[in-house]
Amino acid sequence: MFSLLETPRNLIKAALGEIKADIIIEDTKLVSVVTGEILENSTIVIYNGYIVRVGRIDNVEKYIGSKTIRIDGSKYYALPGFIDGHVHIESSLLRVTEFGRLAIKHGTTTVIADPHEIGNVLGIDGVKYFIEESRYTPLRIFFDVPSCVPAVDPSFSLDTPGAIIDAGQIAVLMQDPSVIGLGEVMDMLSVLQAKLEVLSKIASARLAGKTVDGHAPLLRDEALDAYLCAGISSDHESTSTEEGLEKLRKGMYIMLREGSAWKDLRALSKLVTEHNIDCRRCLLVTDDISVEDLVEKGYLDYVVNLAIEYGIDPVKAIQMATINPAEHFKLDDRLGIIAPGRYADIVLSPSIEKIVVDKVFVNGDLVYSSGEWLYKTDGIYRYPEKAYKTIRIKRIPEPEDLLIKVDARKGFAEVNVIQAIPGSSLTKWVKGHVPIDNGYLKADIDDDILHIAVIERHHATGNIGKGFVKGFKLARGAIAQTIAHDTHNLIVVGTNPYDMAVAIKRIVEIGGGITIVVDGKEEATIKLPIAGLVSDENYEAVYKELKHMEEVSGSLGINFNNIHMTLGLIALPVIPELRITDKGLVDVMNGRIVEPIISIKNY
Repeated sequence: MFSLLETPRNLIKAALGEIKADIIIEDTKLVSVVTGEILENSTIVIYNGYIVRVGRIDNVEKYIGSKTIRIDGSKYYALPGFIDGHVHIESSLLRVTEFGRLAIKHGTTTVIADPHEIGNVLGIDGVKYFIEESRYTPLRIFFDVPSCVPAVDPSFSLDTPGAIIDAGQIAVLMQDPSVIGLGEVMDMLSVLQAKLEVLSKIASARLAGKTVDGHAPLLRDEALDAYLCAGISSDHESTSTEEGLEKLRKGMYIMLREGSAWKDLRALSKLVTEHNIDCRRCLLVTDDISVEDLVEKGYLDYVVNLAIEYGIDPVKAIQMATINPAEHFKLDDRLGIIAPGRYADIVLSPSIEKIVVDKVFVNGDLVYSSGEWLYKTDGIYRYPEKAYKTIRIKRIPEPEDLLIKVDARKGFAEVNVIQAIPGSSLTKWVKGHVPIDNGYLKADIDDDILHIAVIERHHATGNIGKGFVKGFKLARGAIAQTIAHDTHNLIVVGTNPYDMAVAIKRIVEIGGGITIVVDGKEEATIKLPIAGLVSDENYEAVYKELKHMEEVSGSLGINFNNIHMTLGLIALPVIPELRITDKGLVDVMNGRIVEPIISIKNY
């Protein structure tokens, strides 16, 4: 109780000048995200990590002591630190602290992280590992407890989960002060069937006074209304203005996603530029962002700039990355606004027509300035041995194990094919024809129909789901990885089963990661030993490895970056239309396994 009284007591004294300021930013152009104004000649007074005074201050000397740091803000706009309302840190391939280094330098001071990737591999322990490591970075991280570990209720038998986080575990974690809500509720089928397990998870968040985030791609009309009746408040899977507009009209917060592989901002920006809606329930988020884009493009500074480029007013774009997420997550009493009593999370940029992050303050500390990282950490978080031992497969498959066998020596088969769409989280369900060779279905490389398989890697069941995929344009070789949303079994795509088998073997040898094999030779590899998802190297090393992998994949015919993200999502059985798991092909909207073969014509 004493600290609850002592902190505001000292802040009041600092606001009155009775206690001298730690930092003063003078004569800046303050972006008021509350009123939408630019307030010229504003001064920001900071004490003990908090903002205590804001505005035109004539008697600034009153707040200056012998240790006060004065910063000339006249050439800067002062913005609240950016808040990413939905991100999976694991998708960067980086551990939490390395992700934090890149986030801060791009003006993102707070993220709402949903660790359901590591949670799907290591269960509740994986979530706790991320929470522990978050204490080693200045990046302010709040966590959504993963709601769908696994993504689909196991009773549907659509895949084999690595772990289960149940309603009881979620209820306990809701008491952790770093937990802000329930992560994206992807299991739409269970919600629409009013299953008690998922409703209990939602109830535990609501009883704790915390948010419940959604995941409702293409959900409309009656089904959307039923989904919302469960108490879900947001969605980041809208891909068209019509879909986003309906969800906004029904009270949802809409997250305009611009990540590394799923790019919906251009389409959804029209909600503001053409439909002229009130955008206070619109949030800019990344969902999944790669280390490559973090290094080369930026983070939320890049997304805000892109929103401005698409015609959104700069102040509105800044609101969508500051006060809007703060209000949604009930943090606006602490974050998202440069105002008295809030944490001093501030970004200084010479422009708001194009954000250029020059200085970043977190909790009143200058942690980044003019290209220099200033934060000093005490040690590094060490992941336990359990996090490094997550690859358990029954045996390394032989090439024939990865092919679909048929009762015909020669001929053709009509098959169901997953059509990948680079730049989108959606897939299409199409049909194709592949040759039969000596009793096995083979890829048709000329028509871009490739082999794809998912090998269960958590419980050594021996399950292998097999099918065909289009959209990668891989001309030679195979790509295998332990990133396969959300259960993260081992997924492999290839032109032939021999390279696929070699790639799988290499992934097992390194304890998880991504590898490209061509003609039996390893051409590029990224080791991801932490849960098969995350590197334990610094971001510079991971970036270099990923750039090499992009060069190799490009030489093999793939004409888009972040191939690992597009491949990884092919296994997620909660986004339409057709996916593949270790159980086989999944008809997402009907929640059922379907056969890969439609018909056979032999000769």
